[in-house]
Order: sequence, then structure tokens, then C-alpha cells
Amino acid sequence: MATKKAIENTLTITSVEKEPDYVGPYVDVFIPALEENGDGGMKVDQYEHVTIANETKETCYKVLRGERVPVPVPVYIALKERYPKI
Repeated sequence: MATKKAIENTLTITSVEKEPDYVGPYVDVFIPALEENGDGGMKVDQYEHVTIANETKETCYKVLRGERVPVPVPVYIALKERYPKI
């Protein structure tokens, strides 16, 4: 008699759940969109890049212009310095 062997799934991958970078309140911000420049057909980057860094780590955030976006409070403080009328 032939015996049947159970086929094992050897392609199972497990990963460690990533801890959130920021745990705290968020603030909705709106940064006006930049106008497209018609010369040369170049597209304008519609993201405002904000980097929050300290001795232990560095975190980069991209805030989309032209839409209301929730951002962490430290990012809001950095944006408030550059755009006082947020």
C-alpha cells in the first residue's frame, strides 16, 4: 500500500509588526498647491518634505499640498514656522 505524505508549506514568511513612529495627537493642515509652470513641461513637486530628527532617529514626512492632511504635532510645529497662516 502506498502511504500519503502531508505537503508542508515551506514558503510561509512571518515578519515583526512595525512599531508606530509617532504616538500622539494629529493636526489637520492645508498647504496651498503650487502652480504648474508651463515652460518646458516640467511638473512641480506637490509635497512639502519635513524631517524630524534627534539623537536616536530621523523621521521624514511628506505633506501633500492642496489637500487637508492629518500630521503629527511636531510636523505641525515645523510647518507653522514656515507657513504662519496654516
